[in-house]
Amino acid sequence: MNKNYIKVVERDTPGVVDIIKKTLFVDFIKGMSLTLRYSLTRTISMQYPDKEKWIPYQRFRGAHTLNRDEQGRELCVACELCVKICPTDCIKVVPMEDDTGRGIADRVAKIWRVDLARCLFCGYCQDACPTTAVRLGRDYELACIKLEDTVKNIDQLLKPQQIPENFKGGMVVKARYERNKSGPKVRGNIFEKSDSFWWPMPDKCEDKCDGKSDKDK
Repeated sequence: MNKNYIKVVERDTPGVVDIIKKTLFVDFIKGMSLTLRYSLTRTISMQYPDKEKWIPYQRFRGAHTLNRDEQGRELCVACELCVKICPTDCIKVVPMEDDTGRGIADRVAKIWRVDLARCLFCGYCQDACPTTAVRLGRDYELACIKLEDTVKNIDQLLKPQQIPENFKGGMVVKARYERNKSGPKVRGNIFEKSDSFWWPMPDKCEDKCDGKSDKDK
């Protein structure tokens, strides 16, 4: 059998309707009408970072935080379990004895340091912590200008967090864009919902948080 042959493909003769569509640019008009219809509607893009910000859910694992109890005492007892379980060896804890009431025990952390450039954000450290002192917060804006800014010490980690731990999140709130020496930052207001209609958010915050910010505590 001779395989050297040319396959002839017969084309259908365009009908009258096809000729009219091509002549009057019907398909082009349909495409442009769809474009114009979307251009005249409200935008559905989140205005980040200038006006809006996404608040993650509680299960989100972001930058580390060190917590205090209701009396303001440090919960960390410097047991170093977080150091031992860390798979990337990005946490360093140096314990010391203290009887001034700084912590919940006589043993506190003299040094508690984490290198976010090495961290996997696996959450092992918070799972191993017996006093719920270390937690992975919901700060995901970790960009910085200098590499040394990725290392966070105990004073930085003990600062009150912008998003309360019991705030459920999963919503878009109004925000403002700020610049500082360590890098850009977007401050979100969790008590003021965004005007974006494409993402549902409850009118009240009572079911999302206790109505108090970290500044009030």
